[in-house]
Amino acid sequence: MKLSDSTQRYGTLTQTLHWLSAVLVIGLFGLGLWMVELGYYDDWYHDAPALHISFGLVLAALTVIRMLWRAVQNGSPPLEGSRVTRAGASASKIMLYLLLLFMAVSGYLITGADGSGADFFELATLPSLLTLGSDSVDLLGELHEWAAWGLILLAAGHGLAALYHHFIARDLTLARMLPFTQTGEHNERR
Repeated sequence: MKLSDSTQRYGTLTQTLHWLSAVLVIGLFGLGLWMVELGYYDDWYHDAPALHISFGLVLAALTVIRMLWRAVQNGSPPLEGSRVTRAGASASKIMLYLLLLFMAVSGYLITGADGSGADFFELATLPSLLTLGSDSVDLLGELHEWAAWGLILLAAGHGLAALYHHFIARDLTLARMLPFTQTGEHNERR
């Protein structure tokens, strides 16, 4: 399998970044929902947020790498479907990236709001950019939560659209993003 994308399928790097990001989005969403319900005396009260921050930083880095990789790609598979379907797919992809970036920035600002940095798996600490008052942190926390719900719903729609393309439209949209699948030299219906 090729590292870079072609007009027939996504390359190994794009597929790896995509699926790692998907796992992280789902995992961070679940961890975020769980950790905000923890009480002060729960064993995971400090450890869960630390994991959320560290894996959030990993997702932020993957998002930047994905965007840079996408910018230098010469070709990638064309979108399938009608003009409206393709426009919807493009818009949802842009929204996914914007939400991922917002989640990264807002999470980083919340983490460093008191002047402390964002600890990365106890290996390094990224410095705080600015300190925020409690009202600003609360507002940013609410926006972070709403954006998380928007991201997970949009990602679910993205997944359902891929399944629609695979099982109903019977085109190669999903197969192009799956490792170990053959898409052939040209884009023909199965």
